Amino acid sequence: MTHAYQNDPLFTGQTIAVKIANDAYLDIINQPGCVEVRSYFAKNTAGELTLVLVGVDNNGDDITNGKIMNLFKRCPIECAQNSPLT
Repeated sequence: MTHAYQNDPLFTGQTIAVKIANDAYLDIINQPGCVEVRSYFAKNTAGELTLVLVGVDNNGDDITNGKIMNLFKRCPIECAQNSPLT
């Protein structure tokens, strides 16, 4: 699936992955009432594909008044050197 995305002409030159620090997930997960994490596809200010992570409560609603993460290290800038996924 990763190769199908990477080889699709529609996504040529786009972000193929983002690297997220453990602390970023923990900051979201450890919020009161957080039971899940939702990932939104988004574009950063440079127009590049990225993710926005937000906690989700028991009702399935986003915890938008809490931690929202949107700064990640993206590949192709910081890619895994030896991954069969790239």
